[in-house]
Amino acid sequence: MVKASVMSEDPETPIEFSGMLHLIKNMLSPRTLPHIIMIALMSSGLLFLVKSQEVFVAMAFISLALAYSIIAIFANRDIVQKLTKLPEEKGDSALIVRFLFSFKITIVPLLLATVLTGIMWGVLGGETNKWISPILASLFIVWSIAQAASFRTGMVEWFANGLGDAKLHSYREKLSTASQIILVQSFAFLIIWIGQMVTESEKMTVQDALLGGLAFLAISIILQAFTIWLTSDEREAAGNEKGMAAFSFKWMVVSQLFITWHAFSIYRRALMNPSDTSTLIEEGLLMAFTVIFAVWSLTTYTVRDGKKLVSENASLPLGISFGYAYAGSVAMLIGTFESLREVMIFGHVLSICAMLLLIRPTLRTSRVFTDIMNHAKTVDITPKVEDSEDEDDSETESSTEEEETWQDDEDLDWEKGTDISKDVEWDADEKSDEKSSD
Repeated sequence: MVKASVMSEDPETPIEFSGMLHLIKNMLSPRTLPHIIMIALMSSGLLFLVKSQEVFVAMAFISLALAYSIIAIFANRDIVQKLTKLPEEKGDSALIVRFLFSFKITIVPLLLATVLTGIMWGVLGGETNKWISPILASLFIVWSIAQAASFRTGMVEWFANGLGDAKLHSYREKLSTASQIILVQSFAFLIIWIGQMVTESEKMTVQDALLGGLAFLAISIILQAFTIWLTSDEREAAGNEKGMAAFSFKWMVVSQLFITWHAFSIYRRALMNPSDTSTLIEEGLLMAFTVIFAVWSLTTYTVRDGKKLVSENASLPLGISFGYAYAGSVAMLIGTFESLREVMIFGHVLSICAMLLLIRPTLRTSRVFTDIMNHAKTVDITPKVEDSEDEDDSETESSTEEEETWQDDEDLDWEKGTDISKDVEWDADEKSDEKSSD
């Protein structure tokens, strides 16, 4: 996507918001890279301490998340920019020296987190606290659901650009369904093939991969069949318009790819015995994409509403704040369940359930949105005629009505004429005078 803009309340001042690729580029900027490295180091170090210092680790993760949230709030201040972002010019020192000194931009958030940890330790009872760890662990449920919700928001923002251009056309349900099955099942076969090669550490033929992954492919087909059945009414309604049909097809494909990937993660952990290193890498990537989608969603909505709560400068500290909260919840669950495997399986199941619940409302909501857009195009916004012209028209109409109604309501009989003496009472004297005159 490219960088787009919408208008604020002041029509002369456009508000800009970042596209997905622009946001990723901004968050991975070399000027802020030490923050990314530090979250990996701090999360790994605290993860090793969770068995012996569970309460301290929980408070540390929460404090780090709060520290970066505070920085995100004041991210547009010049002093905050100088303290948390490297200058653009490069020094004359050696590369390794510049790299080590670049971590000075992490001092402020780390000091702030240290102060917050000390306050929490003293106020909340320190090691005797029994509720802060369960609360942080429960956030994992929120993050698992947020994976589906943030993915949905990001994809809808991407696909919804052409919703206003909907045109009536014939819906080809069989072709659409067949195309979805081919795309999703091809993806399912590809990932099970790669997953088996990584697990077995050897090359595999297509036939071996197909035979070894039959169970997963069967699960993938069942999930896709259920998803297609679940959304049949919404897809048929959306298929009557060209723009909505295209949106429906794209959304159905990416949502099913999301479900298939998480189903593969469950299958891989349950039956393929992946290494802890590959599991951490995979979950780290999932966490990164979740954070990116979440930050992008917040940036898009707040800027579109004209509030500017999440600016481009605040995207990185806000993302790091989410990252510490996510890592902290996983760490607390590891201390509870004694294993990373069960924790990850539980999270992937929640993500699949959340996506299944979001597919139909997304199609319905987008359908209502395009109806509103199409109705808005038919509204006549031309200015009304001036009052003086309205008055002249009304006077002309009233004079015309008077001309048309000058005679009595009864029709005139032109053959017999009208007896003007009808209904007139004559006196007796007047009648006798008439006879005498005759």
